[in-house]
Amino acid sequence: MTDPLDSIVEGSRREELQALRDLDGMVRTSAELRSALPGFKGQKGIYKPHGSPYALWIRQTLRGVYPDREPVVEPDGSWKYDYAPEGRGGRPDMTLDTNRALLRCMEDKIPIGVIRQIPSQAGKRIYEVRGLGYVTGFDGTHFALRGEPIDVTERPVEVPSALRFEPFDRTLPSVAPALRRIRETRFKLAVRRIYHERCSLCNIGYHVGRTPLAIEAAHIIPVQNDGTSKDVRNGVLLCSNHHTLFDSFAWTLDEDLRVLVTSDADFRRSASSNHVILAEGKKVPNLPDDQLDFPDGAAIRFRMDLFEKHQ
Repeated sequence: MTDPLDSIVEGSRREELQALRDLDGMVRTSAELRSALPGFKGQKGIYKPHGSPYALWIRQTLRGVYPDREPVVEPDGSWKYDYAPEGRGGRPDMTLDTNRALLRCMEDKIPIGVIRQIPSQAGKRIYEVRGLGYVTGFDGTHFALRGEPIDVTERPVEVPSALRFEPFDRTLPSVAPALRRIRETRFKLAVRRIYHERCSLCNIGYHVGRTPLAIEAAHIIPVQNDGTSKDVRNGVLLCSNHHTLFDSFAWTLDEDLRVLVTSDADFRRSASSNHVILAEGKKVPNLPDDQLDFPDGAAIRFRMDLFEKHQ
């Protein structure tokens, strides 16, 4: 298993792509990105460094003249995003160097960074970095972009509905520590995205400034039981309070995504006003938009068995 960035010969480009990957999920102002990314100061749309045949990143703005479509996260943590090519007079012009650079990325399977402006109440221009993605196609009106999956050594699947859920990751001991850390970080980020930064149980999401707080991606099949971190269907987003209770088997989910609570009398008395007691027997209120990203039944059944053993 190797990181595809290792195969990029040009050292400066490899470092720039690594910087974009490291910023994945971060929200930054224009000033912050100008100091972190080459070309960000004045370039919008597609940025192609001088002398390079490849684009380095794309920058989508809220006032852009091209259609803006929200990225959709897939079970393997990748995302799909349709991006309109640059043009003249409101029509795509595929003779432009920028569009040709994206096509070259598609042909040679070179990743690019994706940066999207998001609304701000403070009056500043702020952007979410979506990390790295691959140009997988062009239909005449949009480039099809697919984000890196959680496991960056793999390619995102083209048909998400065909992605079989593999609950256990038996290969983890053989994965290099650096790639293992990337995988865990990207699992947490993908789960945060599909649950919109809010706890699945209490529907609360705290922020100070632009930073989400006390919100954590919980593995349904624990890592110590070889539970996979390569698929969001082995995850659920919880606030730190309900994550602690989940890991302590004070509660769990059933196959209908309803809340099961331990029968332990001391816990039930001490948690009488907690969301976990109030939600008992009810379906958790915050779930991914796409049912394909819901917790998988096999993972939940494994968790229910562990829950019963701890009663």
